[in-house]
Amino acid sequence: MPDIYLAELPTGAGKTAVNTLGRMIARGDFPAGATIPMEAELVGMLGVSRTVVREAIKVLSGKGMVRTARRYGTRVLPFESWNLIDPDVINWHEPSSPAATKIYRDSTKLRFIFEPEAAALAAINATTEQREIILRAAEHIRPEPYGTEGMIAADYAFHATILESTGNIMLRQMQGLILALLQFSYPTGAQAAPSEKVSRRSHIEVAEAIKAGDGETARARMSSMLEQNQLVADRIGAWDGPNIRAL
Repeated sequence: MPDIYLAELPTGAGKTAVNTLGRMIARGDFPAGATIPMEAELVGMLGVSRTVVREAIKVLSGKGMVRTARRYGTRVLPFESWNLIDPDVINWHEPSSPAATKIYRDSTKLRFIFEPEAAALAAINATTEQREIILRAAEHIRPEPYGTEGMIAADYAFHATILESTGNIMLRQMQGLILALLQFSYPTGAQAAPSEKVSRRSHIEVAEAIKAGDGETARARMSSMLEQNQLVADRIGAWDGPNIRAL
């Protein structure tokens, strides 16, 4: 299974501070245009040093969530300015939030643009080992005996290895996005669209086409599989569960 490539966060107290502030901003505790508390107040709120607070603000700034200026302090930027393909930014949202729903639906449309072509490239460029990993991962996407976490891991290995095997460094950067979307979609999709199951067969069909070196079939099978994902995304958008509304 490929490594899980997530955004680099500080460790220890710095990581906790970034995660806490990131979740607060994503939750709307500090809405767009609002000034977050001053450094001294954040020190008391988070129980960390000034150095850690500055490091956390720097990380959030790098993710497009805040901007600091001397005359007004640190302000929250509009949602559209955030790095919305950053796994941390995605994971800081509550799955039932309108913003998370918007991210998931739009990201599913984004996947239509690059994943079918990635599957076709994988059919051409993948090594023998990568083809075996993709097929084995597809076969392991089932609830028994692996459970939800095991299914997410197998599903991630399937998609991440396809991206890895394209030989395209830009597509490889999408691995973290895929993981964040899977972590969001499995529990949320199960509630919003309980009748829609993850299709193990469709994953296997993509994997078999890649193993056979059939790029056209791999592209078509991946497109078909993503159509099912779009159905789930649409169900999530229409779900009348906690806090789900059109953004």
